[in-house]
Amino acid sequence: MQQALQYCAWSVGLWLNLLVISALLRGSYRQYPFAFAYAVALLLSTVAEIAASALPPQVQRWYYWTDEIILDILVFCVVIAFIDHAAADAERTPVQRRWLIMAAALIFAASFLIRRGPLADLNRWMTLVSRDLNICAVILDLMLWSLLLASRRPNRRLLLLSGGLGIQLTGAILGESVRGLSRSGKIPGTFLEVITGLLALYIWWRAFRPAPVARASRA
Repeated sequence: MQQALQYCAWSVGLWLNLLVISALLRGSYRQYPFAFAYAVALLLSTVAEIAASALPPQVQRWYYWTDEIILDILVFCVVIAFIDHAAADAERTPVQRRWLIMAAALIFAASFLIRRGPLADLNRWMTLVSRDLNICAVILDLMLWSLLLASRRPNRRLLLLSGGLGIQLTGAILGESVRGLSRSGKIPGTFLEVITGLLALYIWWRAFRPAPVARASRA
């Protein structure tokens, strides 16, 4: 049953991911290159995870956490790029990009050094590192929302993108926390993380897809 749900989540996720990439390729990828890079990386990581499902568990862990770290770094890049877009219409000047990048790098290094443990407990301490990074990304996403709300004419696309990303990051944090409480929380935590991730992809597709052309009214 659990395996069937896993393959179902992979199928829906790949389909939504391809929809997002297809919508971006219609022109938005030039304006949002980091969002495009994240969508492509997410697609490749999902394919790699599916391929690695036939390998031994020890190898699967390395595939999974390598993908997670790459995606976490790209999420920071995406949020910082969104903040740059929102800053153009905001009335107040946000924190400069270089300080955000330096803060993200320091947080990642500090979390890795503090949480690091033996390789036998790789899943446990890497889960804590990933949760720390997601919390910091949520804080940046809240900063993005404050910039958008401070604008006279909020960018509707950025509101959708930041909202979808916030849902995904919050779901990841809650899912990791639920899984860490007990063994019985593994399935509910994973389910919460998967559902919020799929919802975020759907919101991104709605944000990037071209506006429908109004049909001419018939005489």
